[in-house]
Amino acid sequence: MDFLVRRPVAVIMAFLAFVIIGAVMYNTLPVSLLPDIAIPQITIQTSDADMSSSELENTVVQPLRNNMLQVNGLDEITSQVRDGIGIINMRFKFGTNTDYAYIEVNEKIDAAMNYLPPSTKRPKAIKASATDIPVFYLNISLKDDKGDQTEFLQMCQAVENIIRRRVEQLPEVAMADITGIPSQCIMVTPDMDKMRVYGLEIQDITNALQNNNRDAGSMRVKDGIYEYTIKVATILAGKNDVENIYIKSGERIIQLKDVCRIETSTVKEQGLSMAGGKRVVTLAVIKQSDEGLDAMRGRINEIVEQFSEQFPNLDFQICRNQTELLDYTISNLKQNLILGFLLIIFVAIMFMGGLRSSMVIGISMITSVIITFVPFYVFGKSMNIVSLSGLILVVGMMIDNSLIVCENIAQWQQRGRTLRTSCVGATNELITPLLSSSLTTVAVFVPLVFIDGMAGAIFSDQAFAITAGLAVSYMVGIMLLPVVYRVFMAKSVAKKGYENRGHIQTISAGYNRVFDFILNHKKVVIIIVLLTLPLCWLMFTVIGKSKMPKIDYYEQVSSIEWNDDINIDENRRRTQLLLSAVNDIPIESTAYIGVQDYVVDQANQLSKTEAELYFKTSSPDSIAPLNNAIRLWLKDNYPNASVKFSPPVTIFEKLFETAEADIVAQLSERGYEASSDEIKDIEGKIKTALPDQHSSTLAFVPQKLLIIDRQALQLYNVNIQTLQNLITEVVAGEQVTELHSYNQYMPVYIKGDGNNVDKFIAEGFINVFDNNSKSNTYVPIRRLVRQTTAQELKTVTAGKNGRYVPIYFYDVDDAETLCNTVRSVVNSTNRWDVDFSGAFFGNKAMVKQLAVILLISIMLMYFIMCAQFESFLQPLIVMVEIPIDVCFALVVLWLSGCTLNLMSGIGIIVSCGIIVNDSILKLDTINELRKQGMSIATAVHTAGQRRLRAIVMTSLTTIGAALPILFTSDMGSELQQPLAVAMISTMAVGTFVSLFVMPLIYIVLVKPKSYEK
Repeated sequence: MDFLVRRPVAVIMAFLAFVIIGAVMYNTLPVSLLPDIAIPQITIQTSDADMSSSELENTVVQPLRNNMLQVNGLDEITSQVRDGIGIINMRFKFGTNTDYAYIEVNEKIDAAMNYLPPSTKRPKAIKASATDIPVFYLNISLKDDKGDQTEFLQMCQAVENIIRRRVEQLPEVAMADITGIPSQCIMVTPDMDKMRVYGLEIQDITNALQNNNRDAGSMRVKDGIYEYTIKVATILAGKNDVENIYIKSGERIIQLKDVCRIETSTVKEQGLSMAGGKRVVTLAVIKQSDEGLDAMRGRINEIVEQFSEQFPNLDFQICRNQTELLDYTISNLKQNLILGFLLIIFVAIMFMGGLRSSMVIGISMITSVIITFVPFYVFGKSMNIVSLSGLILVVGMMIDNSLIVCENIAQWQQRGRTLRTSCVGATNELITPLLSSSLTTVAVFVPLVFIDGMAGAIFSDQAFAITAGLAVSYMVGIMLLPVVYRVFMAKSVAKKGYENRGHIQTISAGYNRVFDFILNHKKVVIIIVLLTLPLCWLMFTVIGKSKMPKIDYYEQVSSIEWNDDINIDENRRRTQLLLSAVNDIPIESTAYIGVQDYVVDQANQLSKTEAELYFKTSSPDSIAPLNNAIRLWLKDNYPNASVKFSPPVTIFEKLFETAEADIVAQLSERGYEASSDEIKDIEGKIKTALPDQHSSTLAFVPQKLLIIDRQALQLYNVNIQTLQNLITEVVAGEQVTELHSYNQYMPVYIKGDGNNVDKFIAEGFINVFDNNSKSNTYVPIRRLVRQTTAQELKTVTAGKNGRYVPIYFYDVDDAETLCNTVRSVVNSTNRWDVDFSGAFFGNKAMVKQLAVILLISIMLMYFIMCAQFESFLQPLIVMVEIPIDVCFALVVLWLSGCTLNLMSGIGIIVSCGIIVNDSILKLDTINELRKQGMSIATAVHTAGQRRLRAIVMTSLTTIGAALPILFTSDMGSELQQPLAVAMISTMAVGTFVSLFVMPLIYIVLVKPKSYEK
């Protein structure tokens, strides 16, 4: 230390160089909402429009799911199957290399193709990625929307061919996913009466379209010294080409337009999107993974302004903008950092008693914060809500080293030492205890790497920020501060009387009175300390548990399942009525009705009987009234409908799934497939047993079953395949070919009559060749087919153990009672088994992990202190305060309405590592004084007076750094508020324990002659 103090210019210049480097690196650090972490999840998508949910589950999804059970690192697998589409979600253990898992999953898919139905298209495997989440949505609509389909289609062409391409050309944009555009087609509607006159069948029309739209390829022809490419032009290019196709009917040749109506139309729509009461086309803009949000936002704003000028008849509206969330959160956290810094400087001025001393501490603080950005840059860390929150917390810890060193130098001066001797001696005296206290704080974060899943990975950024900040502040406090102190105080005289001024004298007198009271009531204090152990356990069982803190959102997504077999027009009508009923609550709303065209988000695809409503309100307080209004409206108008509320999809929701149900009852059949009536029966019994519990409603879809009379087929000599093709073509309609014109592809459909199935069965005919009369005859369809109805679950759900029927329970107050009630109802049927999952069980596992982590942290702190004090007993004296601090923190969390979650748990663990630092410094001082020959009582009292200001200052600075987090409402602050509450409460009671309870226990346990030689 003496070497550094004698070379102030070299030391100051060296640290100044690091400050400049840190400032430069700060401006190059990437800014993001959360750390960039690979999501260990792979989704497999498979589809077959001709299969029902149960058929797709049995023939495709179940074999695939069973094959995937062998993939390495698989943690959980679930599947959901609806009519025509199946989704398998695979979650892997954190740390699994998803690139290798993706390769293995594709290998399993290839192997499974050998025993899947021949018509099955190869399933797609998709890796989950945070970059797949749209940064914002761009809604485009007509300013004067009169319901003109032609004008809307023209707008759609402009969006798809101009606007979308321009957006995707931006270097910051990876993709502009699109929905809301109706597909155009050539619709061929046969006139069945005319076709009977000409003796034509639907199959004749199909063959004519396909045969006249074949690409014959090209050939090279040699003609002397020349060669030509000859291409046979047989490709249909437009509506006129289709109309003029020739068909031979007996001895007559007719054109297709003679027996069919051909028109340019839109494919029967299965979905659309709306905003502000108007139909819109929506672009979901996804950014490049390595691009910043700030740059992307600026470019998008510029291009939207250009579009507004170029297309004056169109409205452009940006919604669900995550860049606003990032700006708001990051700016608030930076404000909290600055405010915490100012509070710390105020505390330093109040307790150090001089502007120069405060300037020394301020310089060391600024230096520590700026140099901390160097390891951020070196280790590739970004500025996000987790790392910034870690910096806010560590600012209060950073100043501790500077305060303690500065205050100790001042005490040495007050005892008559020279300035140089004080700087060297006081600093050397604190090198070991400050290193020990820093290590105990860092040791707290080491066990956090054992937290499972995303939480452990994400909050490693916070641990890194605090560890880096403590390491830098220790080096600055030991190496730079004494040098700067000597330079600033070279012409100053130590203020010996400052400890007798105003508030300092009041604090000192108060300390003496409380200390005397504690000594005079030893037994009472010891009993209270012992009672904190059972109280701590009681609070641990009483306080609510959750995985993550509750975050208030201004936005809400309401997913509605109408539970009726309605078409898209009826879905739109109901959705518009609902939006009108709640229109006075939100300030912005968007509706996605039916099937959407998004390419990226296929895993959350809607069906034609569903709608997803996005709302943005003026404040989080409006979300609950909005949800209640939606529930009441649905109950009054469509009681069969079910609704689910969730926050909008952000990277935070993608990682932590905070909208997960509290309890999921997984009902599985015992060796047979339950009917829809049996499923409804067990669901009704469970809900009757839990009348006040909010739960989901199972959705069923009605089905029309066409039963073919096989005996009649033989009687009338009808081929079953011919009958099935006729039913498909006439009832459902089908795409038979596709027109190619320049870069556009337009499908050609033979129009079905899906709304008149009953009419087709009652009045339809099939053309059959009669062997007896050797001529064709028409057989009524009603003689071959009869119709009935049935119901089945809309979604077939399965997991590792096979299919199950899920019932989701939300806002559960007593999970144990609910599970026992459901189990009792299920067991009484003797037909069902039940298993449970959900957030409740994940929360229990997390709390157990936090308890283990706290235990490991305590053990590490004990080992470090044993090495410092060369004693097994004295570290136990310090650690007696941990159960007291934990108990008080749990009480404060419970009273403030916070749960025991990952953040509050980390706050308690971290605070325990911080608060023992005060006791370590005080215990070290007591030992040094006893070595000088003082008695226990004198040494304890003298050490208390000597370290009083340092302990009070370090506690106030740590509390001051965390305090601003409590008064802001952005996502980052709300995420950290339980941690701040835990830290502030633990620091408050821990300061009292360090000052009064720890010395008392020392007096009681330590032998009086332990330092006598």
